[in-house]
Amino acid sequence: MNELEKFESDMIRLLMVWLRLMAVHKEYPKLTETGTHGNHVRNIYREYTIINLVSFIKVRRDLVKHEDFKKLDDVIKPLVEPILEHTDAIFQLRNQYLAHVQEDGRKFELMISDIVQKYNFPTNNGFYRYLAGLVYFYSAIVERNFKKVWDDALSKYDARVGDSQISSGFKIEDTDRMLGEILKPIEVKLADGGFVHAFTDEQIEQIRESLLGKKE
Repeated sequence: MNELEKFESDMIRLLMVWLRLMAVHKEYPKLTETGTHGNHVRNIYREYTIINLVSFIKVRRDLVKHEDFKKLDDVIKPLVEPILEHTDAIFQLRNQYLAHVQEDGRKFELMISDIVQKYNFPTNNGFYRYLAGLVYFYSAIVERNFKKVWDDALSKYDARVGDSQISSGFKIEDTDRMLGEILKPIEVKLADGGFVHAFTDEQIEQIRESLLGKKE
């Protein structure tokens, strides 16, 4: 089996980041739901964007070590300058809050607001979609100019991945029922132990009777 060369490996890394941020760029305009849930979903998209922007910055650092790639990057670098200008903020947000949530006893000594204000990093959704779009179009140019390397790398990668599908045995519509099967007996135990639980006392008794009926 053919092994991926370093340049090919870096191209695959770029491809992964490209596909993720392409999805962000295309999906953002569809995130129109209002209210708490809508805001939460948009926050998740912003977090996902930051995590993948860190990956992009790291991949690009490795790619420009390849002479042929650097020649292209010298031309298209202005496309990603707005990302590179915010490298410190992007890494701080990722390392302090997103990929590593206040690890090592940090105790929220540095807040997100401190980071964005220190680096004057915009927080609105349009800006995040803009950053994702920069990677989207930068990567498309790379793919067009290194088509053979790109295709060869992808072919080798796909051959190594093979069939990685593992079935869980259930469908999306089954999940609520299956979650309930796990949660209901736990809720009864919470009630019996004097802990706060999600059901009324009447519902707990109904669940208890239902569970006893299943055992019989």
